[in-house]
Amino acid sequence: MKTVNPLHRSDQLHRDAGTFYRSTYADADRVYSLFDSFSWANQLVLDDALDASKLFVRTLIPPLHRERFLPLRLWESMYRDGSKKINFYGDENLRYGDAVYYGHPSRSMPGAVELPSGVVDVDLCCDLPVDPSVVLIRNEHFFIRGGHLFFTVDPFDCLPVSEGPSGDRFVTIYLRGVAVDRRYVQDRLGVLLQTQGPSTAAFCAFNNLALDCVMDGTSRLPQLLGKLYGVPCTSDTETVEQTGFDLQGRWLATGRTVYFAPLSARFLYGPGQTVRAGTFLTDAIEPIKGSSLPAGIPIILERRFLGAEYGAGLIFPNEESVLTLDRRRPYPTFRIVGRDEDVGRFWAVFYERAGDRSILSRHAVGGTMNPARFLYRHVLYPRALFFRVFRDRCGPATLPVINTRLFRGLLPPGVLFSILTVTKTQCFDLNLPELESVRNDRYTAAKRVTGTLRMDTANIVTEKC
Repeated sequence: MKTVNPLHRSDQLHRDAGTFYRSTYADADRVYSLFDSFSWANQLVLDDALDASKLFVRTLIPPLHRERFLPLRLWESMYRDGSKKINFYGDENLRYGDAVYYGHPSRSMPGAVELPSGVVDVDLCCDLPVDPSVVLIRNEHFFIRGGHLFFTVDPFDCLPVSEGPSGDRFVTIYLRGVAVDRRYVQDRLGVLLQTQGPSTAAFCAFNNLALDCVMDGTSRLPQLLGKLYGVPCTSDTETVEQTGFDLQGRWLATGRTVYFAPLSARFLYGPGQTVRAGTFLTDAIEPIKGSSLPAGIPIILERRFLGAEYGAGLIFPNEESVLTLDRRRPYPTFRIVGRDEDVGRFWAVFYERAGDRSILSRHAVGGTMNPARFLYRHVLYPRALFFRVFRDRCGPATLPVINTRLFRGLLPPGVLFSILTVTKTQCFDLNLPELESVRNDRYTAAKRVTGTLRMDTANIVTEKC
């Protein structure tokens, strides 16, 4: 019994047509093109059906929809008006962010076509959807910036040109390998978990892992934090086999998978070492213990954490504080920043619940104690999770910080979860005479400035609870 061949394979359909249409028939090429077009049409229907079936399984949701081809008409008058252009700096096209450029452009490239709504990526540009004669390759003949298609070659010189009713010329471009953002991940997983992020595989994996935590508990919380900041974290006990780096970044290979990290980060493990599940492989995220609290960063307990009976929050300095003993409190205390009534209430509740007033008595009055470390060790631990994140060492797949609010819903009541975000210390020099000379080319300087000004930016640390 002969099996029916899939309709989306034109080569198989052509072979099944028989020897007559393959060799004897004079228009065999036309038959092949007909079969090819017929297969392409069925392939589009099949792609949509596959996308629809995957949307029912959360682990299979595709971040982007893929189109085989998409037609795009480019009018010459709109292409050459110069309203859309991109600047080049030096030999390469350097971009900082989405719209901000630095430096002096060496040249500019006018002329672009706006991509259809939702299109984020294109592999090829052709003159025909099936059996094309002209093929333009991405990053060689065109590139994409800010939702626009910029050509490094003139499309009106290499593609078939038609003339419209008003006399304006146009070319029809068929985009091949088109990636369309239909918000699959946001509309199905993001709405469910109230998360926000781009249509990427990283955001899809983050949401699926969050749903696993909802069902299985918070044992995989470090992996979820790693997904949020693009930091590699082991999902099982693994043995490191090899490490290395290239122009794209660093990589670490285990018996299960290969992990990647930027060049600014450093892998903490080498070949032969066994790493337990839930371990951060780079120094981008550092779990904080009571003895490793960053110096100078205090612990702040807000009123909603302490209780409604408190008038305001309390600040526990992360520095050595002298132990004192006064008449109002017949037990040793140290410095806490806050209202006097709130501080007194904290000490009374603390010793009442501890049931032991000798916790600080073993330290001689007049000695010193670090309030932040004491609070972490005797009050918060083990119901507190602190992590320090170095943003300059995180990967390129970092998700929006607003998703940190998801952790509060995953953790059980009474657990303090805090993320300390640390930015890199930067310093740069401003050569004022050089800046003034550039300014004089366009404006009239009121006063001549001499000397070099050096500016340093201190560490910026933010805390999210």
